[in-house]
Amino acid sequence: MTEPRSKPAPPDRGDPTSTGPRLSQPASNTATAIRPSGLKVVTLTTETVPAGAVARRDPYLGAIVDGRYHVESILGEGGMGVVYRCSHTIIGKKVAMKVLRPDLARDAEVTERFLNEAKAASAIGNPHIIDISDFGQFPDGSTYFIMEYLTGMSLAKLLQGGAALELDRILHIAAQLADGLAAAHAAGIVHRDLKPDNIFLTRHGSEQDFVKILDFGIAKVSSGANATRLTRAGAVFGTPHYMSPEQASGQPVDQRGDIYSFGVILYEMVSGRVPFDADNLMGILTQHLYRAPPPLSRPLPAGGEVPRGLEAIILKCLAKRPDDRYPTVEALAQDLEAFRTSRAPRALAERPSGESPRYLPEPDGGPPEGPGPVLYTTLTVPTTNR
Repeated sequence: MTEPRSKPAPPDRGDPTSTGPRLSQPASNTATAIRPSGLKVVTLTTETVPAGAVARRDPYLGAIVDGRYHVESILGEGGMGVVYRCSHTIIGKKVAMKVLRPDLARDAEVTERFLNEAKAASAIGNPHIIDISDFGQFPDGSTYFIMEYLTGMSLAKLLQGGAALELDRILHIAAQLADGLAAAHAAGIVHRDLKPDNIFLTRHGSEQDFVKILDFGIAKVSSGANATRLTRAGAVFGTPHYMSPEQASGQPVDQRGDIYSFGVILYEMVSGRVPFDADNLMGILTQHLYRAPPPLSRPLPAGGEVPRGLEAIILKCLAKRPDDRYPTVEALAQDLEAFRTSRAPRALAERPSGESPRYLPEPDGGPPEGPGPVLYTTLTVPTTNR
């Protein structure tokens, strides 16, 4: 098992100030073989392309799409496609257009996953979920969808450099995140890649830090007409630093997996660091499976220690066994509101003593036989923005 670094640095998340996609990059010492945990790691990567180079050969810049969307500039390019800033030719409204790469459009599963992202987000109907308003297809087979154009910054950008947030700001962001996530779960949608990069902070009227949840590209839709079976058996999709133990080990993931990721985000907002970090992917995943999170001993920006009630809420989210976490995001939101109003959260009364139980037995000996689950990582690097 890989030992955690004494002072782990937060992942480099670049400068995401638009609704552009994120690029994939392998961590150092990326594993490509079966490890003792039974996981095979495959990192999907793409080359980072400067904005100018993209612009010189991009066929969509300056075009009118579907008779009403004027493509003005590139917001970012990622492994699956490009996001553009557009304006509606009649009403002048700014929108963002996400276009699937033509070479990927030939892959039926990738295209369906892209369509799933649009359907999942639009089906939720919550102000804290990115609004997707249109979908279409180009003659070359590429598909696109239209979403609201946001100004502001991602939570990742806000946390860049290991800065912990003020307590009131943490609770304000967390309450909105819980509201949007609860709406997604009520619609039968599990996000499965909840992380600061996918949480955007914008301005809504006079309200600062208005939360928008982005990127439902690997969401699991489990009910209604949009139900999908896109997840391959034994395949693991997600971002290692924010991945639940069951997701990391290729097991089925339900809404409690999102609650675990929520707990990682809370931990990072409070402390300025993720609870589990290492120099390689397997080191991170191993800690999710076996290690209790380090104590939240860092003083808050305004002074004082992390309140016991908030720490109990975070640790309940980060329980190794799904049954030991909050059963629903609504239950988590109730505890957050109790803490905010100076009442004791239920997690404080339920807090177990001693170390957290292990989710899986630690491996001894060599790697398990068989191929094991495959992890498709979505680590991030800076995007091309304008």
